Amino acid sequence: MADKDDSPPTKVLVVLGEMQFDPSGESDILSIKVQLRDELSAALEEAGRLVGPSSLEEIHILIKSSSVGTMFDSEIITTFFDKLRPGGEFTVHVLGSADMPVQPADVNDIRVSLLMANLFLEREGTTDGDEGGWTLKAVKGGDDTEEATGSIAE
Repeated sequence: MADKDDSPPTKVLVVLGEMQFDPSGESDILSIKVQLRDELSAALEEAGRLVGPSSLEEIHILIKSSSVGTMFDSEIITTFFDKLRPGGEFTVHVLGSADMPVQPADVNDIRVSLLMANLFLEREGTTDGDEGGWTLKAVKGGDDTEEATGSIAE
């Protein structure tokens, strides 16, 4: 699951569902690959023990649009929320295809989960290129940051 090193990770990458993925091998990145929904809770529990409070700068989730309904769970956000630094970024990359691009309604559950976790939805929209993907980027507020308002720029 993770590359063991003396330095704690500052980034987490969660890959959900059936897709080819090889960890980067960088010690500051904790890579989690979950192919079956039943494996998610155990993987998150183990990952949560490897990361200290307020130590993460970035969290990324990769998921195919066809897997959002079966693989995405707000437990991912709650597991890492306290581990994300104020101002830290939580980005969800929903992979589509040129012939079946992701639509705004396809990511409603993800959007609501980010907002319910009191994250500020900073940016949302299609990815660059012709792959038909969608990205949602949320930021954790800090002491001098206003509370999440959920403004969306499409």
